[in-house]
Formats: sequence, C-alpha cells, structure tokens
Amino acid sequence: MGIANSGTYERQVPMEKVAPGYNLFEVLSTDKPAEVISFENGKLAFRFLCEEESVMAGHTWHSPMFHVDNPYIYEAEGYLVTVKEVREQLPEEKAVKRIISLLKKMRKNAAEEWHPVWKNIPLAREMYDLLHNFLPINGPYMDASEIMFCCDAIFLEDLLSSRDVPRLCLEFLQLRKLALEAQTTDDAKFNKDAVLGVPEADRIQNELDFYIDPEVSMEWWVDYVGAHLKFDPVERTPRWEEVIYEVEKECDKRLKKEPRCMGFCFGYWSVKRAVLAKYGIDWKSPSIMNPGVMFD
Repeated sequence: MGIANSGTYERQVPMEKVAPGYNLFEVLSTDKPAEVISFENGKLAFRFLCEEESVMAGHTWHSPMFHVDNPYIYEAEGYLVTVKEVREQLPEEKAVKRIISLLKKMRKNAAEEWHPVWKNIPLAREMYDLLHNFLPINGPYMDASEIMFCCDAIFLEDLLSSRDVPRLCLEFLQLRKLALEAQTTDDAKFNKDAVLGVPEADRIQNELDFYIDPEVSMEWWVDYVGAHLKFDPVERTPRWEEVIYEVEKECDKRLKKEPRCMGFCFGYWSVKRAVLAKYGIDWKSPSIMNPGVMFD
C-alpha cells in the first residue's frame, strides 16, 4: 500500500500492517491520524476527525486526482491511500456489470427532487476509471460504441454538473473521441438520439476548455455561452473541483430538515459559503455576483 500527500513522495507500507488501529498517516508529517477500522476485500474503513469513513476500490473520497497511474485512490484531507493490488482482482466482466450499476445509480440520483447530481461525482470518477483504465477500447465485453454511449449519457442525461467538475467532464469527452476513432462496423449501434454527435461534443468541449482556461475572463465566458448570470471565478479553479463533492455533501447534511421552498437558495448559499471557507475558499454567491437580480 502506498500513502502520500501533495507535499511528499509516496511511502510504501506493507499490506499486512494495515490492520485495525493502524494510523494510515504515521508515515507522514501530520498530527491528524486516520485510524484503520477494517480492511477486507478491498474495502477500507477508517476513522478520521472523529468520523467513520468507508471507501471501496475505484472510489475517490474527498477530492479528485487527475492523470494518476493508479486510480484506486482514497483521499482524506489531501492525503492519499492507494491499494495497488485491487486492480488485478477485477475481471472485465465484473467491471462491465459495475459500470451498468453505476449508470443506474447516477440516473436515480439525477431523477431525485432538486436533481442532486453532485452525488454522482464519485460514481462518475469510478466509471471513468473502469472505462478508461481497465477495459480495452474494443474488447469482448464492451465495444467502442458502448463506451461512447456511456460517456454520452453523462451529458445527454445531465448526470453531472459540468460547471462543478469541468475537468472530469473533459476526461469523458476525450475518452469519447478515442472510442469514436476505434469504432468498427461490427460495434453495437445506438439510436442517434442516444449519442451526442461530433458537433455537440465539440461544442461542449470548447465551452469547458475556455471555462477552465485562467486566461479567459469570467465576463468573456458568460458572453461566449450566452449565460445570464455572472459567477465567482473561483468556481473555475481545480481546487473548487477537488472539494465540491464534500462541500455539497456537508451542505445537504446541514440543510436536511430545512423546507426547500421560496427563499431556500439564500440559506443554501449562506451554508455553502461557510463550508467552502473551511476549505480555504472565499466564495461569492450568485446574489452577490449579480446585484439587482431577484432570486427566490
């Protein structure tokens, strides 16, 4: 097992050492211990900051990591715990079944009242990992057209907020291009309404490329896409994308008993601003960014 944070090289820890009571962070310079509760069948349970956490292989906890060789990553307040042995234990057929299960879960979340697609962020990351890093682009269990179909579902069914996780969405679009290039005449075919199409995929990619480009101003981007409201430019940063899942998760927990009626947005923005501040992000709500606009 490897353990690291953004400021250290990875440290190797023998797998047998990761037993109940073991501090995952004892090899790092931190006074915040992460005590192992159990580690069985690829499931790691541990206690961090007085809360019990449980993560499975392929899941990312707390924040995303991009372009890593080993995507089986667990992150706690910036600390990584990687389990390298898990990948070899996952056969392709099981991976496909997992992808289907993830799509079903994401669709269910998107269909909930208020469309809490933030819940789909870790699910989408796991699905991307399986599609891109585990399954061949044209294999016996999933062909290129089917991989393209999974990528397109993210956008056609609004399973993610591209404004919250633009880099993750760009990863899916890049994978879509690879699958499109790898298509053969024998691949499964889908109704044209079930796929994005090249022009639409390119349009989304252009918008997201400009969105994350630090040289492009928020005002220019709003005008470019024809948006009506300005937003805090901090929403475009990698840091925002890293923490937004945990932020929304905590907001949802704090506001669980609040009636979601007229005026709810102001309470939500207030809580969101406070939670983001815990992560070192000073965020301005839509009402602050758009004085004179009426919100309800």
